[in-house]
Amino acid sequence: MANNLNLSPDGQLAASLDALRALEYAGPAVNGHHLVPGIFFSLDPESTNTVEVTSVQGELMSMRMGVDKPGRWLTLNMTAGSADFSACKIVGFACKLDAPVTTSFRVCLRCGDDQGHRDAFFPKTVVAYPKTALHLDVMEIEANPDIRVRAPWREIVMFFPRESAQITLRDFRLIVI
Repeated sequence: MANNLNLSPDGQLAASLDALRALEYAGPAVNGHHLVPGIFFSLDPESTNTVEVTSVQGELMSMRMGVDKPGRWLTLNMTAGSADFSACKIVGFACKLDAPVTTSFRVCLRCGDDQGHRDAFFPKTVVAYPKTALHLDVMEIEANPDIRVRAPWREIVMFFPRESAQITLRDFRLIVI
């Protein structure tokens, strides 16, 4: 991300999330188009999915996902940089969220290179409840063969249900220790 001086392992994602917190937007999320640099939705092109996003200053976003014809995936992808994890022990995240109807989804750390990518799924399923709640999840880096210690690029990927849902993501933090 341009003009980002934060060189910590979570720096690139932190800068993107700061930009999202400053965004005022209400409208559709277009497949593959970044809401802010480093944050975008990916929708299976064989599906008939829609995502409406509302972002107000100080919070991240509310997402209303409409699924007429389910696809293979409906994801929120957040670029997480290429920091060297060789001195790191744990990677995880904390998020604050809610939903009008209890909704669950999975999150992974995607590590990629020019040969493809590997998805390392966090062990817990995220559950959004009608009351705002905090979710924490971590993985031990050396215990998970799908986490590349050195990777040209990484993403945090949220795999949403392949059905209509509404989720408000109030805060998100990447944790690298």
